[in-house]
Parts: sequence; structure tokens; C-alpha cells
Amino acid sequence: MKTVVIMSHSYYKDSRVNKALFEAAKSVDNVEVRHLEEIYGTDTSKIDVATEQKILENADRVVFQFPLFWFGMPPMLKAYVDLVFAHGWAYGTGGDKLKGKQFQIAVSSGVAEAEYSKQGKVALAYDELLLPLQTTGGYCGMNINKIFVSGGALNASDDDIKNYADKYVTLLKN
Repeated sequence: MKTVVIMSHSYYKDSRVNKALFEAAKSVDNVEVRHLEEIYGTDTSKIDVATEQKILENADRVVFQFPLFWFGMPPMLKAYVDLVFAHGWAYGTGGDKLKGKQFQIAVSSGVAEAEYSKQGKVALAYDELLLPLQTTGGYCGMNINKIFVSGGALNASDDDIKNYADKYVTLLKN
């Protein structure tokens, strides 16, 4: 299965978890990795829509990897969706280029995973918080996979991070 990982992180140089996941993804056969801020900086007008669409067309699975930013995705990833998932290409009349592809969200959060539950501080689970993004994939005819979560990133030990990276590699190999 050809997979493309679209990673966005506004503060990547300070990241520990997303760096480890992204580096681990690079080691997996049939996985292409793309770091939006590394490619385009933070200027959303620089996103090369035609190139990004071609990359997605050639993939069987699309993975969006990012840290939660105020319960959503980073600004470059939001702009990516707004521009690349265009009418007539991703949805609408003739918009079937993502239909049947697997869609995977790989998200990290600063606090423990248990905080994202009805009983936790956030009082919403990840699948509820990320429902708009999952709905976007579904609207484009994609098959939505269970969200991959790396919780507690701010206090994660080196062993925790290695464990997340190992699980991510396993997910990407399947």
C-alpha cells in the first residue's frame, strides 16, 4: 500500500514526539513523507496545489500527522485541506480523486490521552474533536481509519516516545 504522510507542526524544531514519528515514518517502505512547513514555510499561498494533488492521487492511504492546536489542526494543514481538497477534484462534480483511499489521522496532544474523554479535562474524545476532519475525508469518499493518538507529549519519556514511534511504524506497515 502506497502511503503519503502529510505532517504539519508550527513548532517542529521544539517537538519531540512528532519528530520521532516523522523520522520513523521515513524508514517504512512505500511511505512518502511531506513536512508542510519545511516545504512551504508558513505562507499558505506557496502551497503547490497541482503537485500536492498528484501526490495524493498516487497514494492508497493519506495520513495527516500533527499536534492538536487548540483542539484542531495547525494552520498550514488547514490551509492545505482548503486548497488541495478542491471542488471538482476531491468532491463535487468530477471530484472523485480521493474516493476509496484510506484516511488516517495521527495526532499528538500535550496532555495525557485520558484528558480527552467525557471524564477528562477536555470532556471530549479525540474522535469528537476531530470529527470535522474525519467528515472531510468521508465527504471526499475516503475510508476513515481509527485515530492514532500519542498523548502526553509534553511529559513523555524517551521510552514513551520510542513506544509511540514503534506503534506508528506498525500502523504504517499495515
